[in-house]
Amino acid sequence: MRTYIKNNKGQMEISLHLLSIWRKILKYFIKWFLLFWGVSIVSFLVVRLLPVSPVEMLLQKYNLPLTEENKVFLTLRYGLDKNIVKQYYLWLSGILKGDFGISFFSRLPVREEFLRRLPYSFVIGFSSLLLANVFSFFLGYFAAIEKRGIVDRMTRFFSILSLSCPPFLFAILILYSLGVKIKIISFFSGNYFWGSVFSIFILCFYQMGNLTRIVYNRFLSLQEESYVKFYRIRGFSLEYVLFLHCYKPVLYSLLSASVSKCSSVIGGSSVLEFAFSIPGISYFLISSIVARDYNVIQAYIFFVFIWMFLIHFLFDILLFFFKEKKEE
Repeated sequence: MRTYIKNNKGQMEISLHLLSIWRKILKYFIKWFLLFWGVSIVSFLVVRLLPVSPVEMLLQKYNLPLTEENKVFLTLRYGLDKNIVKQYYLWLSGILKGDFGISFFSRLPVREEFLRRLPYSFVIGFSSLLLANVFSFFLGYFAAIEKRGIVDRMTRFFSILSLSCPPFLFAILILYSLGVKIKIISFFSGNYFWGSVFSIFILCFYQMGNLTRIVYNRFLSLQEESYVKFYRIRGFSLEYVLFLHCYKPVLYSLLSASVSKCSSVIGGSSVLEFAFSIPGISYFLISSIVARDYNVIQAYIFFVFIWMFLIHFLFDILLFFFKEKKEE
């Protein structure tokens, strides 16, 4: 009888645990659904507040007269004659089907433009973030070993410089020194390799400034933990203890900070793409903003939101499994 009650109690605990997990999952997706709906409304309405009509911009671009016939034709062509609720419904239903519309600027499907330009922006953004995480971990580690040492002072300088100096200044210096003065690299010959390489390292430097100090402060706080002091009393060096026994919580902090920077993988290189004439998504966005291209601006905001949802979703899954494993 006692065994039966014990088994029922164990099954009840498992059922309650699974129920709590499903509740969390339901709340999670409801939260993201509401965010999705809010972002779709904001991205749709914000571009409608632009002062110049895209029809007038198109007529000016192709040197066509601003006649009523031309305006009516383009308005009907792009569905701008319908009321704003109908436009939102058609746009959102198209987005859910993978149809981002036609670009006013290039007259090509927005999805094709994004897929063609995505590799440039993704390689620059992801490579810079990956390098920044690697460099930040080791620089923060060496800075924490010797507080107020050379590495500590160097990382402080990098952090201040990354906050006070905009990235386009470094791009201008590189373009002038290597492309104009010394003339050893041709940045505007159609080869985007060197422009992409310098963009990666410039973005990496700016992301390192903040991440390095996060790693440094985390390593310093861990030095006050009892298990670290215990290892130190037993004669183990600080370098050994921090690297082999403190890296996990530091990596958690580093990855948590990197999640907020994942948006830069898609849109953080806009200034550098424009400076080095790299045909990425961000460069296309700047041209579309100038041309008042509604479809591209809306699709870009929505695309960044979907990207951040996937990043947060994967990161939350990892944290959930780490938590479950730790409880076991």
